[in-house]
Amino acid sequence: MSKWVCLLDYISNFSNTVVLLSGGTDSSFLTYACTKAKTNVIAVTFSSMLVSKEEVDAASKVARAFGVPHHIIDSDDLNVTEIRQNHPRRCYFCRRHRDELVKSWLKNLEPEKFVVMDGVTASDVGEYRPGLEAAEEDGVLHPLKEVGLEKWEIRRLAQEFGLPFWDKPSSPCLATRFPYLTTLDEDEIARIAEAESCLMSMGLSNVRVRSYHSGVAVVEVAPDDMEKAWALKDNIKNALFSVGFSVVALDLDGHKSGKMDLLMGGVRHDSV
Repeated sequence: MSKWVCLLDYISNFSNTVVLLSGGTDSSFLTYACTKAKTNVIAVTFSSMLVSKEEVDAASKVARAFGVPHHIIDSDDLNVTEIRQNHPRRCYFCRRHRDELVKSWLKNLEPEKFVVMDGVTASDVGEYRPGLEAAEEDGVLHPLKEVGLEKWEIRRLAQEFGLPFWDKPSSPCLATRFPYLTTLDEDEIARIAEAESCLMSMGLSNVRVRSYHSGVAVVEVAPDDMEKAWALKDNIKNALFSVGFSVVALDLDGHKSGKMDLLMGGVRHDSV
């Protein structure tokens, strides 16, 4: 059987599912698959200082498009000490915190009848993902991983099915813009979110604005966008000055995932 058929077969074993819908390609594709498997599916999205408004809006749009009930849960992530301190295992503590929020929310819905699923893929195995460790401890299922679907296969299938998010760039949590062990500050996070939104409005893709030091912005764009970014350097500078940065630099290496982990000695986290 094809992996797509295997995925539908896997999901159909469960009558009631909760999908943790981030708004990214993988969790959006899983939500779509749940509707095709005829399971009763509810989508849950976390709203947090560490998640851009655009991502929450994207998740809502996906749920509406598929006719799936959608619940947004406020997650006070920065009240968790390890998250606030940007601990190297921040993702583990964040995932445990959010899984507890879902369990608490499910108490109103006969929780024993529901399984919780996320968009973890086969490509995620073997990477530095402490959040995955926490999810497994909490009993969250990973259908895409279980049937062996890798990220490129999910994008290909999504494109074949005419799903508009097939080529959506990844957008990891905003804590990844700061070095580990840097105390996260609400104003600094909001500044990063606004800066990235400005740059994306200029037509730049896969944008990251890293803050290695307060007031200093290091802009990363996709390698294919480097020439465009250089041509827009004055616009970029002015936009980032306007949101509160005093120094703006362009990373000549372009966007490469895992930069903050490399600073910690080469540990790889492929989604930052």
